Amino acid sequence: MVFLLLPFALSTTAHADGGFPIIGVLHNGRAPEALAVDTQTHMLYIAYESPGLIVGFDPISGTVRWHTPLNNVATDVQVDSNSHRVYASAVSYQNGHSNLYVLDGSSGKVLATMDSGSGDNSIALDSPHHIVYTSSEDQDTIYKYTFQSGWQSGPIQIQTSQFTVGPRPDALGVNSRLERLYVADSATNTVTVIDENNGRTLATISVGAMPLPPLRVDEANNRVYVVCSTGQELDVIDGNTNKVIARPPVAPYPEGVAFNTATGQIYVADEGSEEGSRKPDSGTTVTVIDGQTFDVLGNLQIGRGPDGVESDPSLHRVYIAAEDSNTVTEITDSTDLPLTSHNLARQIIAAGQTISFLQQAAIVTLIAMFLTIVGAALGALLPHWRAREIPQTPPTVASSRLERHSPPR
Repeated sequence: MVFLLLPFALSTTAHADGGFPIIGVLHNGRAPEALAVDTQTHMLYIAYESPGLIVGFDPISGTVRWHTPLNNVATDVQVDSNSHRVYASAVSYQNGHSNLYVLDGSSGKVLATMDSGSGDNSIALDSPHHIVYTSSEDQDTIYKYTFQSGWQSGPIQIQTSQFTVGPRPDALGVNSRLERLYVADSATNTVTVIDENNGRTLATISVGAMPLPPLRVDEANNRVYVVCSTGQELDVIDGNTNKVIARPPVAPYPEGVAFNTATGQIYVADEGSEEGSRKPDSGTTVTVIDGQTFDVLGNLQIGRGPDGVESDPSLHRVYIAAEDSNTVTEITDSTDLPLTSHNLARQIIAAGQTISFLQQAAIVTLIAMFLTIVGAALGALLPHWRAREIPQTPPTVASSRLERHSPPR
């Protein structure tokens, strides 16, 4: 199936790769970040960082239904598959101010806008209880939006409250069945479990270094999946015991995970660069993990800087946002994926980083050699320049002086 696009002002291109397991590749903006799938309508929603843009893509017809610009940078997107409302966060370059937006999933129309602090915010939905949470890591604050009306349709009325959990709350997740909120803190490398009803802390769980959004909650199996970027692992938490039960290793600096797949496989995007860096070395793979044993099955080559990952189990499809390639790739969720060795993929990334370091060292060496040559040349020429500046006595004056002081004969 080829991705087709409806005509609109934004320049877009799309094509089908034609080779298993890639179904199609969508070009619709710069730096795609987060993804969300409505499991009933099968609509895919994409948050683009540059410009801040939310796109509604219909994979059944292969068409982009709509695109809605928000602030300068869109940081997260979630969807409620019952009400078909889309929730997106975006931040402004000018003042760092962030907002939470409610959009109609079929048209992209903005239905409501709420303040959500500052910085890059992530979102968690408690759909049965009509609650939305956002994290404001720069303010050390969690925003809670309780819908008094308008969750499904009609005028939207929201009660907003705030509370603090740790010094740098980042990733959020909700188990609405147990009424628990999970908050990953990237400063303390912990996940805090909170009772939604009374705000009481039920547990604090140590996880790998730098837990990042998205934090995924599997309500059916009561598991929590935490992507630990600097720790280079996926931490799996048992929601019954609040203990980490597995830490499968992934390629450097992962930033996305999807678990709800038809095959039971877990997909982790190997973004390949440390959070906040200028990304000199992007990853190119997605790590595939067995959802039962948590064994690493291998890696799938995708594109530069894979970030967001989402799945549609009914369609047997997985979507990967390759941030540095400006693409969203649609693949078949299959047990027969052409995977490479997990260790080989790590070696390839490590080799790429080594090459980058060597290139930087070579540049520094060349600069040092140039400065040395220039310094040596200046050192050789300086005495000559100084000699030219010293005044010399004219020969005629010297001879006349000798004649005047000669004794008489």
